[in-house]
Order: sequence, then structure tokens, then C-alpha cells
Amino acid sequence: MRIFLEPNDEWDRNTVPYLAQVEITTAGAEEAYTKFRIPVHWYHLRDKSIYRVEVCGFQLDAHTPDEIPPGLEKLLPALVYMARLPTYVFVARHSRYLYPVYTIGDEVIATTRGGPNFRHVELAKVREYLTDYLWSMGELWAPGNKDRLHVRGVHSESLGLVRPVFYLKKRAQHPQDNEFWAPVFPSDDGDSIYTYAASAKREEVVNCGHEVLRLRAQVAQALIADKRLQEELDLRADRVMQPYWQRVAAILTPLPCQLVYSNIRLEVYQNREDRLAVEHRHNDENRVSLYFGRDANDLRDRTAQDFVRRGLICDSDALRFER
Repeated sequence: MRIFLEPNDEWDRNTVPYLAQVEITTAGAEEAYTKFRIPVHWYHLRDKSIYRVEVCGFQLDAHTPDEIPPGLEKLLPALVYMARLPTYVFVARHSRYLYPVYTIGDEVIATTRGGPNFRHVELAKVREYLTDYLWSMGELWAPGNKDRLHVRGVHSESLGLVRPVFYLKKRAQHPQDNEFWAPVFPSDDGDSIYTYAASAKREEVVNCGHEVLRLRAQVAQALIADKRLQEELDLRADRVMQPYWQRVAAILTPLPCQLVYSNIRLEVYQNREDRLAVEHRHNDENRVSLYFGRDANDLRDRTAQDFVRRGLICDSDALRFER
């Protein structure tokens, strides 16, 4: 491993005075994971200068810049698992503990400090297994207290954490059915969005909002081919960030009706042959959830099924169309 600092000559050099250049030459490490440029941040706290780097969410503080390279030499090898750095990191909401997650072949593997590893072909199942374990160990609050694991991606150059722009989600319809849950991230240059599904990276170029709908359709077809999904429209886009939703809304046709329950109204749109209902999640970073249907009745049934699961309504008849 070779680590050295170089001065940052970009616009943010006052708060990021250095970049840690890292070259990993360990045998077996993949080429995509061998060179990094990690920002070294400077903070002035209580009459002290602190230099800080963050690697996959793990922070390293130093009093002088010269202490950063030796610290990284100890931290980075601890994050390598089977010659790979994490694809994702689970973050506990309240404790802020971090759990690296690796993609190896067809499997997703979550690791714990000194404890077991959890693996499955589905990221949703790995999060479920890890959550159950952390509840049993007391590292997550008991079920019902809204403690949960958030997922973050890892930037391929800076190794910083990246927030998902939305999620692709499919709920199990019966006990033998599979769930699917995958975070979608912007590419490092922001020119595309991507996710991992059916043992491969799935990507779409940013194109006026079409990328959101096309990525959903691409992943749905991959899951159908992999026999992990039966109906394409069972896969929906969940918790879409506002900038992405605004672009999607601009390419849809609003319809003169709404899906209504109690005092909540969902806007309805037409996308070629499909219908979409939009739920604004104001308590969740003002994101939106998108439901898809072939026609009005199909859209209502699919949306109502999720609302019943979440306890928002008692039966599907509570959700109705109004003009």
C-alpha cells in the first residue's frame, strides 16, 4: 500500500487542504479498487486544528496532516474482505454504528465487529438477518421503536458515503414469495444512475427523468429472467428524491383524478400505457413513492395492497378514485 498527501488546489482547498492519494497493491485486489483520492478535511474546534478523513463512513482524526497516512494504513486493510472494499454500508439510525456490506459473485455479505457474517442473494434479506441479530444483541432498539438500518453506497474514488436517490422495492405477496429491495445511486460523475440486481450492475444514463422509469423496467426484466419476479409492475420506485421526481413528473401526463383515503390524496399520471400514483412522503425528506398499474383498477389495487400492509387502511375498498 502506498499513501501520500498532495495539496488540494481546487475551490474547496480552505476546508479540504489535502487529498490522500492511496494505491493498494495487495495481491488479489481488483483493479477498480486500487487507486483512491480521499479528501482530508480541516476543522478548527475549541482552539484545536483537526484533520479528518472518512473511509466508507469510518472517521479518522489527526492533529497534523502527517498522521493521516499511518492511520489510513491501519484503517483500510480492516475494511477489505475477500480482496474487496464495501459496496454498501448499513448505518444504524440511533447508534450510528456502521456495518460494511460486500458484493461477491451472486451474494451480498454483511459483516459485524467480532460477530457473524450474513449473506444472501437479496440485499433485503441481508438487512433483515442483520437487523434481527442486532436486535438480539441490543445494538438496535427493540422492534417498534423506529430504529433501523439505513443503507449508503460507497464512492469509487473518494470512498465517501453516498445517499440513495431512490429505492427499487417489491414486497412479498405470500410466504413463499421473495422480497426485493435495492438502493439506486448516482454515478460518480452524476451522468447516470445505477443499482445492483440479478448479479449485475444495472445502469441508465440521466435523460430528463426517463432514467428512473427505464432503470425500474430494466431491473424488473432482469428479475423476471432470473425467476425472482413474476409481474413487472410489482416492482416500484420508492422514496424518490424531489429533484428526480420533478424530472419524472415533467414527462408524465397528469390525469383529472386522484386516489383518496381519509384526507390524503395521491396524484395520478399516465405514462404511455401505464398509470402511476404518487404518494408524497413529507415525513421522509419530502420524498415520493411511485405506484404503477396497467389501468385505473390495477393501480388502485396495487396501491391499496401496500397501504393495507402499512396499516394506513383496513381494506382495499377504503382507497377510491375521485375527480
